[in-house]
Amino acid sequence: MAKKKKQTMAKMQCESCKEVNYFTHKTKNVEGKLSLKKHCSTCRKHTTHKEAKK
Repeated sequence: MAKKKKQTMAKMQCESCKEVNYFTHKTKNVEGKLSLKKHCSTCRKHTTHKEAKK
């Protein structure tokens, strides 16, 4: 049986409007905050989403 990887949930918050739009899995091996370019439904455009506090 394969081992399960240790992952945690991360909230993704829009940089421009500060709205939490996405939740994603983050492995324990990643250092620093996760940053992805995603579509924000509030801003109605693609913006940078950074990992927010829990």
